[in-house]
Amino acid sequence: MRKRMLVVLVLAVCGLVAGAAFAEEGWLDDLDAAVKQAAEQKKLVLVDFTASWCGWCTKMKEDVFDKDEFKALAGEKFVLVTIDGDKHRDLVDKFGVQGFPTLVILDGEGKEVHKIVGYKPLTPLLEELKKLEPAK
Repeated sequence: MRKRMLVVLVLAVCGLVAGAAFAEEGWLDDLDAAVKQAAEQKKLVLVDFTASWCGWCTKMKEDVFDKDEFKALAGEKFVLVTIDGDKHRDLVDKFGVQGFPTLVILDGEGKEVHKIVGYKPLTPLLEELKKLEPAK
């Protein structure tokens, strides 16, 4: 009986991990790798500073990041990175993040070119992001 419970527990944990990875499909969690990739692909880096307890972050994911319109623009112009602000206080401090969600846009050298603080609905966010161009 204990062996069966252990197997069930292990499978449940594996399912949670796989589900979390799937939920973040297309998003990296390594800022340095993202900057390097952006430089190679001549794109910008969109860094989403978030926290697990942040209700507005969850709303932004559901209302914006999960939408096809955002995914299309992001695939064209950005390398996407998600940073857990509670786990990466060094990056929160480095980019002057005051609250969540905060989007920081970087060029291919890792320099900040734009910042969006707080929740922003899909259409206004897309309009703002479309104006940004990577350095040539």
